[in-house]
Amino acid sequence: MKNNINEFCTMFIENREALKKAARFDSTFIYPAAANTLTAAGVTADVDKLKETRKILKKSISSLSYLRGYSELPILVQLYLSGDAEGAADRIEETYKILKKHFSRSEYLAFLAITVGNEADAAKSEEIGERGKRIYDLMKKEHPILTSQSDSVMAGFMALSEKSDSELVDECEKCFELLKKKFSDKDAVQSCAQIFSMADGSADEKVGRMVQLFDSLKEAGRKFDKHSELPILAAVSLCRQDVKTLTDTILEADGFLSKQKGYGALSTDKTTRLAHAAMLTTSFYEEADSQTSSMSMIAAQQAAICAMIACMAAITAANVAAASASH
Repeated sequence: MKNNINEFCTMFIENREALKKAARFDSTFIYPAAANTLTAAGVTADVDKLKETRKILKKSISSLSYLRGYSELPILVQLYLSGDAEGAADRIEETYKILKKHFSRSEYLAFLAITVGNEADAAKSEEIGERGKRIYDLMKKEHPILTSQSDSVMAGFMALSEKSDSELVDECEKCFELLKKKFSDKDAVQSCAQIFSMADGSADEKVGRMVQLFDSLKEAGRKFDKHSELPILAAVSLCRQDVKTLTDTILEADGFLSKQKGYGALSTDKTTRLAHAAMLTTSFYEEADSQTSSMSMIAAQQAAICAMIACMAAITAANVAAASASH
């Protein structure tokens, strides 16, 4: 791994710029999440190879598929990292077809297909789809209004856990009840609880650690987002390092990013920049602990990507509403 968080962030910036050159998209919000995946893998991407990989992606996957929506860039990264872009594209598309028998087609399901396609063959994917739907239904029973399509991706990750269905849902509910005492956004709280349900330790320990991290950042003068980006804080709180070390690393990464193109006062806001710093901190320490990485940490990484998509969707909706109001 890189020796320090600044080196890690430097690689992240290089990967973000490489992705921008290789694949042009209307929205810039997905680039950091995709660049984070490359950086977490210890890879500095080559622009020409990314372009060649994108040609394979466009040839292999229909432009009408949800796999070619917001998830296209993360899929491009997975194909690039696989060493067999055509084979990886086939696995992801096959996995998506299997999963959509159990869940509604969506951008979120496309993200689940990326991870499951890397972890399982067709028979295992079918099993994950069936189990994920059972877990989703159990969560829907607990929170019928709150649970939506976006929860299907986490239900799929939960289906990869060695815990039983009831253990996962019970733990999720315990964490939910504790988290909502601190955070009011129930959608964000449920996402955090789903991540915690897969991790070891008691609900009190996991939630308490996340709250400590939130408060530690606040005491340092940096308030973390309590809404769509909150799952990123849950992700970083699962790292083994103590809260002070995590806080210091996030702040150091944030300070580094503040001096980079795209993160200045007139571009990315401070709250989003802090979320990116937390995302990078998660990846930095996950790489250090790669031999003990658990599925909960993999899910946490994906939750960070889903959080970025949620931010993008919210901002896009706000811009559309503002444009409509002006006419």
